[in-house]
Amino acid sequence: MRRTWRNLFYFSKADRRAILLLAGVLMGIVLSTSFFLWFDRRTPAKEDSGDSLVYERFFAGLKPDTVVVVRSGPTYGQPVKAKPATFFFDPNTADSTALLRLGLSPWQVRNIYKYRARGGRYHRPEDFSKLYGLTKGDYERLLPYIRIADKYKLMSDLYPHGLPGIDTVELPPRQEKFPEGIRVELNTADTATLKKIPGIGSYYARRIVDYRNRLGGFVSVAQLKEMGELPESIGRWFTVSPAVHRPLLVNRMSVEGLRRHPYLNFYQSRVIVEHRRKYGPIKKLQALSLYEEFTPSDLERLQPYVSFEE
Repeated sequence: MRRTWRNLFYFSKADRRAILLLAGVLMGIVLSTSFFLWFDRRTPAKEDSGDSLVYERFFAGLKPDTVVVVRSGPTYGQPVKAKPATFFFDPNTADSTALLRLGLSPWQVRNIYKYRARGGRYHRPEDFSKLYGLTKGDYERLLPYIRIADKYKLMSDLYPHGLPGIDTVELPPRQEKFPEGIRVELNTADTATLKKIPGIGSYYARRIVDYRNRLGGFVSVAQLKEMGELPESIGRWFTVSPAVHRPLLVNRMSVEGLRRHPYLNFYQSRVIVEHRRKYGPIKKLQALSLYEEFTPSDLERLQPYVSFEE
């Protein structure tokens, strides 16, 4: 360091002046910068009135159940608890601002919006009590002010004595049912008779008659189970006569005619027709047991219906 200062004296007088002037300028810059920084820290920042207003509104928005008291000076507004307002409202249509003014918390308002978004509706003022987290005190305070629009009300509430100007429609008498112990002949009963059996209506009655026609008649009450859907205990209402109304003419019918029977499919029907073409009329049902299309249970089901008439 000493050598540096000694070297300064080896410069010419003009050089020394330039060096000292440059050093003075640098020192002045450093001192002025330090002064301004120190002065800026001691001077309180003045808020822009517009920014302050935005802040106050934002602060109030964060806490919808408070108001902001603005004091003069650099201090911020202090939140003060506001008294909930009361006014008439419809919980089906009220917006978030109105619900918050009523004293509901933001998360309760959010639950109302979610309930309405899922299609939920408040049909009566009392339905508002189902709001999650609603206290008894708040419910009793708000209940007198709830007004439900007519389009959200139940028809029974709007017209407790029936629609005006519309005559009451008298329904037909209920179908009478058979008492326990009655037995119905399964092969001769029509749909009107079948509908009198407990557990059987118009749909099942038509199904039973249709299946009976396709079979050619029932040979056992147990065949009702083949239809499915019917109650297990329905068989106790029926008896069956052994006569079959329409035989299955295996030596005359075409593939299309044979396959209409519930116990024959397309491939089995084709085997019957091909067997007749190759070997002549079928004399006994066991002749079909040689084909893989027929199982012993298939032939057993067909036995009561088959006729070998040529």
